[in-house]
Amino acid sequence: MDAELPDRVPVVAPHVPDAAREFQGLRAGIVSRVIANAVDVAVVVLIAFSGYIGLAAGAFLLDPQGFTFPPLHPNRMVLVCGALLFLYFWASWAMTGRTVGNRLMGLRVVSFRGRLMRWSGAFLRALFCVALPIGLFWAVVSRQNRSIQDVVLRSSVIYDWGRTQDRPAREPAQH
Repeated sequence: MDAELPDRVPVVAPHVPDAAREFQGLRAGIVSRVIANAVDVAVVVLIAFSGYIGLAAGAFLLDPQGFTFPPLHPNRMVLVCGALLFLYFWASWAMTGRTVGNRLMGLRVVSFRGRLMRWSGAFLRALFCVALPIGLFWAVVSRQNRSIQDVVLRSSVIYDWGRTQDRPAREPAQH
C-alpha cells in the first residue's frame, strides 16, 4: 500500500452508478487509461486537422485563383500534435484534473495528496507524458497501477465519477 495517499473513502455523488461505487477513488487500471489516452490523442488530432483546414480556408480566401492546399509535412505535423497534446494535458490537469478522455472513462489525475495538481506539477507531468508515452505501460507491472510518470512525479490516475477535487483518494483494498 502506498503511504503517500491518505486512506479516506471519498463521498460519492448520487449520480455514480452502483457498479462503479466500489472503484471510486481507486487507482485506474491500464485499460481505462489507454482508452482515455486514445480519446485524447483523437481530440488533439481533430484540433490539428481543424487548424489545417482553417489555414487552407484562409489561403483560399486570400487567393482563390491560385489556391492549393498547404503541404503536409509529417515531421512538422508530429511536432505540432505533440505541442498541442502537451498544452491540452497541461491545462486540463491543472484546471480540472481531467481531459476529455479522462472524463469519458471516469478518471482524474491527482497529486500525491489526492488533490488537483498544481500548474507546475501538471506542466512536468504533461511534458513527461508527451516525451515518454511508453511510460504509461509501467502501470501493467506496477502493483499500484502507476505509470513511470506517476512514480517519478508522485501523481496518480484514479477512478472519479464526480468527486470534488479537494477530497483525497483512497487506496485499493488488499485482498
